[in-house]
Parts: sequence; C-alpha cells; structure tokens
Amino acid sequence: MQFDWRCSLARAGFALTVLMSLSACNSTPAEAPVAAAAAPSAPPAPPPYVGLANGSLGQALDAGSKSAANKAEVAALASGERKTWRGENGAYGYVAPGAPSGDCREITHTVYVNGRPNVGKGTACKSADGWKLNG
Repeated sequence: MQFDWRCSLARAGFALTVLMSLSACNSTPAEAPVAAAAAPSAPPAPPPYVGLANGSLGQALDAGSKSAANKAEVAALASGERKTWRGENGAYGYVAPGAPSGDCREITHTVYVNGRPNVGKGTACKSADGWKLNG
C-alpha cells in the first residue's frame, strides 16, 4: 500500500472546513458583540447668574471680582441673609436682600472700588434655571 499525500491533504482540508463550520454554530449570545449602553445624560447646567455687578455697578471690576460679586448675590437671594465678598485688586462689597415677594426678592448691592462705594438695586426672581435679575 502506497501513501497518497493528496488524499490525506484533501481529508485534512475537509476536516478543517467542518470544524470551522461547527464552531460558528456554537456561538452564544454572550460571544456576540454587545452594543454599548447609552449613558444617561445629565440635565444641562443652568445658565450662569448675571447680576448687578455685570452692569454699570461693576464696570470697574475685573472678571474675578464680578464672579465673587455674583456668587454673593445668589447666596444672599437663596438665604435671605446679607452676604459679603472680596474680589481681586482690593475690590469688595456686600449684598443685602429684601423680604421675599412670591418667587422674587429685591436686592441692594454695594461695591467698593478704591474705597469708594457704588450702590446698585434690583429685583431677582427664582425660576427653574435659578435666579434671574429682572430689568
């Protein structure tokens, strides 16, 4: 009996084809690609508060001082208590909120630049996005 390498090669190729076909049949859902779950999106951040310091009251203030002044306004509006702030370059001030009237409060904001006081008054109302200065 003589060895026929062509016949052995054909059998090996056939066996390989069968094995590959069978392995495809054995795939399970766990092996299937899984689509990435969509992460829940966070609600959008409320817009930044634009307070009295962003108007003529704060025209001599730098950006850091305006930010400190606006944070003090929001804190005073939310708490109903007087809040002080100190900014950059020696500027400072305080916010005195009035009594609430529904969802609104009057505020008086005093800003000191170079030791000179400047006073601004306004009314802010609470909305779904936070406090908003009216007028």
